[in-house]
Amino acid sequence: MTRVHAALALALVACPASEVCEEDPRAQVLDRIALTIGPASGEQVIEAELAASTTERERGWKHRRCDLDALVLLADSPGSELPVWGCALTQPIDVWFVAAGVVVESGQLEPCAEPCGGCPRLGEGLEVDALLEAPRGELELALGDGVRW
Repeated sequence: MTRVHAALALALVACPASEVCEEDPRAQVLDRIALTIGPASGEQVIEAELAASTTERERGWKHRRCDLDALVLLADSPGSELPVWGCALTQPIDVWFVAAGVVVESGQLEPCAEPCGGCPRLGEGLEVDALLEAPRGELELALGDGVRW
């Protein structure tokens, strides 16, 4: 697992569903994994991108416009700090902080233009194993819900 200083963000407009999406050449597209999320009574399996290296976490969904389903950022080790910001995001996102396989905190981030020094951060001082990001309103998770990969 790995530590995140996830910089996400710029306010580029995401492609409407009816148009073919052309990705920004600065954006990274990561390998995908199966992710089981939700309460035990209603778990669902989704596909998510995985950011495991320092570079992958730092770039996150920065400048991404297409195929934004879910993104898992892994901490360097269990119980690490993973602060995240909305730098160079193309759309608002929901964020869930995960420790020991359950959601322990959540929040939302708005796109923040580069340079990123003034962008608000979430998760500073919070010890987690990973965090999960998704476009705002696309996933429903609550505190205590499970997240497994």
